[in-house]
Amino acid sequence: MTEPSPARDVDRPGTPRWVKGFAIAGGVIVLLVVVALLAGHGPGRHLHHGTSPVRPAVSGSGW
Repeated sequence: MTEPSPARDVDRPGTPRWVKGFAIAGGVIVLLVVVALLAGHGPGRHLHHGTSPVRPAVSGSGW
């Protein structure tokens, strides 16, 4: 007689494919953000560091 095969756990089929896809995509996005920040492309690049003065609006522009 042959041995009976072990029963599968039908109640817990595993992680769905779409969940794995979102996890991989999220990991890639986080990795890209970290690399961009380390390369100096952070939000600080858009701030003025006192190198150029803020110019007031020109009065009498016709508006």
